[in-house]
Amino acid sequence: MNWLGESARFVHVFFGVVGLVAFWIPVFARKGAVNHVRYGKVFVWSAYVVLAAAALALAVRSIALAVEGVGPSDKPLLYGFIVFLGYLTFVTFVTLRQGMAVLRNKQDPASLRTTLNIVLAYAAIAASVAVILYGIILSPPNRLLLFVLSPIGFGTGFGNLRYMRAVGVSKRQWMYEHLGAMLGAGIAFHTAFGVFGATRLFDVGISGPFAFIPWVAPAAIGIPAITLWTRHYQRKFGEIA
Repeated sequence: MNWLGESARFVHVFFGVVGLVAFWIPVFARKGAVNHVRYGKVFVWSAYVVLAAAALALAVRSIALAVEGVGPSDKPLLYGFIVFLGYLTFVTFVTLRQGMAVLRNKQDPASLRTTLNIVLAYAAIAASVAVILYGIILSPPNRLLLFVLSPIGFGTGFGNLRYMRAVGVSKRQWMYEHLGAMLGAGIAFHTAFGVFGATRLFDVGISGPFAFIPWVAPAAIGIPAITLWTRHYQRKFGEIA
């Protein structure tokens, strides 16, 4: 079982680096151009592999703890991170899937209103509720992290449902939806790199009240960036003043 977890972590790290590099090329490339499409696909498929490997590693770790007889009440901090990483993995998958789906259904948002898509949207909302309840009930030391980033699932779920209803959707809404989803997935990549990669690569240790900075900084920067970038294109196309 241990080799399986280690293999999943290796795959996770390798494709995480590939995806992290590939992410920035479509960001700065001309939208719709060859490099935007090509490296965008590299990022998306790297992200899917990373998410699958993360899910496997978390499952292996959870099973190992269960076999040892260690439960959430015994190690609330450890389980808190497992719950959070599982939450981040799932919400990122839903976000990424939505971002690609809108490209295939540019002119018909209502066609995305399938049973699976609706279930995934509500599941993202339920995931936010779950991490909040975990933080309240077990009160782990990292509960602030759970509370601060719990709105991501709400935003993802309700945003997807709103888009699928196709009410008041502009003809370029698919573009804004795609943009937000890809940048949202990028936030998850940079969160993982900031927490697990940069600290080891540059031998930087952050402790005390500043330990949560790598966890929340990508979202604190990325979410406003999504809003600003979306407004930029809305002004460019004359959809807002």
